[in-house]
Amino acid sequence: MRISADYHTHTTYSDGRTSHEDNVRQAIKLGLKTIGIADHAWGHAFYGIKKDKLREIKQEIDRLKERFPEIRILLSIEANILGRSGQLDVTEEEMALFDVVQAGYHFGSKPSSFDDIVSHLINYLNRLFGLFKKTAIKRNTTALINAMKRYPFHILTHPGDKGPVDIVAVAEAAIKYNKLLEINQRHHYLTVEQLRLIRDMDVKLIIGSDAHRLEDIGQVADCIQRVIDAGIDPVKVVNLRTI
Repeated sequence: MRISADYHTHTTYSDGRTSHEDNVRQAIKLGLKTIGIADHAWGHAFYGIKKDKLREIKQEIDRLKERFPEIRILLSIEANILGRSGQLDVTEEEMALFDVVQAGYHFGSKPSSFDDIVSHLINYLNRLFGLFKKTAIKRNTTALINAMKRYPFHILTHPGDKGPVDIVAVAEAAIKYNKLLEINQRHHYLTVEQLRLIRDMDVKLIIGSDAHRLEDIGQVADCIQRVIDAGIDPVKVVNLRTI
């Protein structure tokens, strides 16, 4: 099995090491049919792209689409889920600028309320010391479900990374609100254990490299192995094909 598309790659506009063109050329070299550029949105305190660069980024992607018609090039963004309310740092109006919108929880997201700060703190303490796990699961699950309910984004990135979740409840919401759950190469979520829990559900999945370096684009062997080990029907993974 191999992927036909990699929707989740980063560039120097956020925390990647490559240009848009580098990513496109590498995807063509690998025989991918689709490549997505999904840099971190502006609500990330350390790696978010600058809003005033959006016009420049879109123009560059449009030029690449003309230069490389042999591959489908998608302008995407990885929005930040800020807290329990499900608020994102990208508005619905701003989402219209992108071909694909992805969203996930990151430690570096700028909190919009005191409650968001509490969520960050609980997740830090859980990650470092194993504290407040039940509380963390409840808060994180609520955050992801509310985000899926409130916003018309397409892909929920690496659910469970940075903070534990009730993956069955998240998958139920993904089915209800028509979202794809990502199997992420870089962060190792969804895990085999998570995938086994949702194996018999009608949730749709997608594999993403989350590449920050040229050599990582399209390299998702661990994701594919997780799919196999969990007994997931490959048909449920939208960018996976058997060869």
